[in-house]
Amino acid sequence: MILVFAMIFAVAQQTRRITHSAEALHSADEALRVATTARAQIALGVVVANVDLVVGSNSSEQLEISRSETESALVLLANALSELESRRTLDGSLREAVERFTIQGQSVLGLMAANDPIAARSVAETDLDKAWTLLQLELVRERDQLNAEVASSDAFLAWMRMLAGFLVAFLVPTAVILIFREFARRQAKQTDLEGTLRTERELGKAREDFVANASHELRTPLTSIYGLALMLEEDPAVVESDSAKEMINMIVSESTDLSRMVDDLLTTARLDADALHYTFENVEIIEEIEEVVGPMLRGGLDIAVSSVEATIRVDRLRFRQILRNLISNARKYGGPNLSVSAEVVGERFMMSVTDDGDGIPEDLESRLFQRFMHQGHQPLILGSVGLGLSIVRALADGMGGSVQYVRENGLTKFMVVMPLVSASKPSVAPLSRTTLPSGYHDPDPVSLDIAASEPYREPGGLP
Repeated sequence: MILVFAMIFAVAQQTRRITHSAEALHSADEALRVATTARAQIALGVVVANVDLVVGSNSSEQLEISRSETESALVLLANALSELESRRTLDGSLREAVERFTIQGQSVLGLMAANDPIAARSVAETDLDKAWTLLQLELVRERDQLNAEVASSDAFLAWMRMLAGFLVAFLVPTAVILIFREFARRQAKQTDLEGTLRTERELGKAREDFVANASHELRTPLTSIYGLALMLEEDPAVVESDSAKEMINMIVSESTDLSRMVDDLLTTARLDADALHYTFENVEIIEEIEEVVGPMLRGGLDIAVSSVEATIRVDRLRFRQILRNLISNARKYGGPNLSVSAEVVGERFMMSVTDDGDGIPEDLESRLFQRFMHQGHQPLILGSVGLGLSIVRALADGMGGSVQYVRENGLTKFMVVMPLVSASKPSVAPLSRTTLPSGYHDPDPVSLDIAASEPYREPGGLP
């Protein structure tokens, strides 16, 4: 294709050059013709004027015609020279020859107009003849050069025609074969890619089915374990035994953690399949915090809770999953003092989960919300599959919010921002079973009567 386009361009350029040279050749021929006409008319006028002087005749009409023809020819000579200069660059000799011939011709016409035919004849036979001879040589040289250029361009076009014939006879069929071969190769590659994509989709579906089935199979025994633990908690023998009660609390706590891990695996699979859907509704933030934190407090975990009354627009279950994951992350990795606060900042709602632990190493902060993040060869959060924070980021983004990690004043904060519907700030009241960490700022907290609430259960019976 490149060779064909190069040939087309070369042919177009040569054709244009031939046309240009042919037009210049026409101008040179025209200049030579009108110069010959001017020379002939001047000679005729000089002869007629001298005959009238010898024989006493009157040829004024013939002399006027000769003068008029000469002046017209000189004008046409100047025009032909201008056209020739517009088509090619001329050397100074041709221009000087035209100017000299024009001057001598005008001089002869002036002498004839002054009724001095003898002087006119003298100038015509000497200066005018020399100027004419020089002009004729220059015009013939220019015309021969133009003829040579036209012949050279025509020979090049003949060579290009021969090359085009070769291309048609040999290269074009070869190109067609190569193009067809390339097309067949790409088609085969496309088929392979489609097969690979189909296999990947099948593997993805199999993975999703496996995760869903595994989650379901894990939920079934977890529900039984959790339910039996609650029943044992009410048994008089267990109530009277501190060690038995402690073990029951451990069973409930571990069941809760395992249930959260199952939820994280199922959520991750749905995110990968782009099959996670949200059901948005207006929810009261105090009620949601109570539902999530309540079972944890009754299980023996100390959490300082403070919140304004606010209504946010979120998916209720997904918001609880965010809060549950952040608290679990702080409990496993952070310090002993843990707090949850909720406040209104401008037109947005912000919830913070704070602990007084050592925080995240600076070299890991940029990867904090990635899946399966590890510190060296050890997981960043022990006892976790490494999905909690990545799910928090994905769910917050999916509900039109955001999540951010901040380390300040010796405290580790995970701040979640969500769309706000309405908010108010009631009076402060005492909290139950809470411990505020050192340096923690309480933004107008409201009492959460968690001890009087019923144990919270997710759909399926698990916390």
